[in-house]
Amino acid sequence: MKKSILSIVTASFFLSLNSWAAAPNYQVSMRVGLKGQSPISINTVAKSGKKSFVSQFSDDGQTETLVEVFAKKSQVNKKNGLYMDVLVTKRVRGQAKATERAQLFAPENQEMEIGMNSKGRTAGNLSLAVMAHQL
Repeated sequence: MKKSILSIVTASFFLSLNSWAAAPNYQVSMRVGLKGQSPISINTVAKSGKKSFVSQFSDDGQTETLVEVFAKKSQVNKKNGLYMDVLVTKRVRGQAKATERAQLFAPENQEMEIGMNSKGRTAGNLSLAVMAHQL
């Protein structure tokens, strides 16, 4: 009897530690514009420390915009938020036509907007507006 109670307590303890150490999930809302085209809206759930992928096709099915997000819980200037490495690829008929990457910190529950060019300078090749909050 004592062994079964001890094993139940031990199992409960390890299960509670496992759920306590789980990476947080974030609801991420983005507006993504690439090469001056009208922006697309993306809503996804990103898990801290994991990659998320979102794909959107044009109405004719010829053009695909693939957004890859690596999100990580972070803190900047005592503000909690999400550090994101975003890679946006535009494909036309299966051929990659444009790829842009941006890295940004989005404070929790505040919209962050940036524009980047392919050399990482602020410009207009890639525009991102991001809002994230922890679930």
